Amino acid sequence: MLHPLPLRPSLRRVGPLVALVLWAACGSSTPGTTRTYRLAASGSQLVVTGPSTGLLLTQADLATDVDVVAIHQEFYGVPWEAFAAGGPPPPGWAGTMSRLASEARTAGKQVFLSVSPLDGNRSSLAPRVRVIGGTEVVESDWAPRCWDFRTAADGPTWRDAYVRYVEWMADLFEPEFLNVGIELNLWDVACPSAWEGMVDVVNAAYDAARSRRPGIPVFPSIQIDALYGLAPGSCPPGTDAGVCYETGYAHLARVKRDRFAVSSYPYLGAVPSLGALPADWFTRAARRGGERALIAEAGWLSTPLVAQTSEGACFTALTSDERFAAAYLERLLSDAQAAGMDLVTWISDRDLLIAPLMTDCGCHQSAEWCAVRDLFRGPPPTGSEDTQLQGELRMKAFGAMGLRTYDGAPKPAVHRRWEESRSVPLGTP
Repeated sequence: MLHPLPLRPSLRRVGPLVALVLWAACGSSTPGTTRTYRLAASGSQLVVTGPSTGLLLTQADLATDVDVVAIHQEFYGVPWEAFAAGGPPPPGWAGTMSRLASEARTAGKQVFLSVSPLDGNRSSLAPRVRVIGGTEVVESDWAPRCWDFRTAADGPTWRDAYVRYVEWMADLFEPEFLNVGIELNLWDVACPSAWEGMVDVVNAAYDAARSRRPGIPVFPSIQIDALYGLAPGSCPPGTDAGVCYETGYAHLARVKRDRFAVSSYPYLGAVPSLGALPADWFTRAARRGGERALIAEAGWLSTPLVAQTSEGACFTALTSDERFAAAYLERLLSDAQAAGMDLVTWISDRDLLIAPLMTDCGCHQSAEWCAVRDLFRGPPPTGSEDTQLQGELRMKAFGAMGLRTYDGAPKPAVHRRWEESRSVPLGTP
């Protein structure tokens, strides 16, 4: 969820509102007397004030909004070195994980735990957490891009470290659903030569997790927009998307999994409009192999996305509002019920960013928010690519997907549909 494939502003346009009418013609997705799926969301938010800042997992309104708390752990790094040495993780990091686990259990919720050996760009290893001079630090880009577990001399060391990390997290959170490789196939898109080595690692983590938590579904998640060859950058120019899908699906043959766990954000360029989403979008790959699907993460922006070029020009890179988000949620729930899925995860209970920032030309918010925007935009570009524009697009791409606003106000259309579904009793598994 952290970073989409390279954004292309020309592809960011969502189709006209008539798409909603076409969608509504398919009928309501309200289940009958029971529903097959549990509803999950995370407390992901960008926090800019207080003792802890950055992308964090907050409590948001999870106690009242979800059946299952999604612990989407790619914000706090991985203690690679500590687990490689067979020792305990750094105490500050361990304390944060323990607090997150306690908050979920205190709220009386099940847990959907998602972890990853990959960084947010899905092209290097996850940031490492270590202690330097008595201070815990999180370091990105510590490993070479497309690092290969099979060919590197110390590949087994870091493979075992990741397995121990997964074991430690499974023991602590005791999840009912466990994702051992967030959007795993994006590594295949970015680093095809290192794909088999990464599969080795995630399969080893799968085996360890199954041993630790027998009886629960364990799996990596698959980013289907890219799997289908439709996400920007996921299929080579001039190659038919269907060919890329065949290749990508074949590469999943050796990946161990108990569910076909889907990640999908099609507004990021996979389809030209909301109404163009194919009928089998969420189930195509799962049904092909006779697998049961679940939704590991999904969402749709409920505000427009306005961005500024390095030369100062502003434009609407994506047009959306709550009605689009509610229509996407409607489709998601309808397909989940029809397919007998057992989990649907809307990635964020509250918006990651404040809504005014999403549509701001420049920045007219608080100093803290403007500083974050400047950080994402970075220095002026030195080449042909407008890196400042790309940075702002990356910051805002997932900024307003919550069931609620940043401050916790329910979004009428989206939150109401969510609560309608939650009011339907769960059926017997």
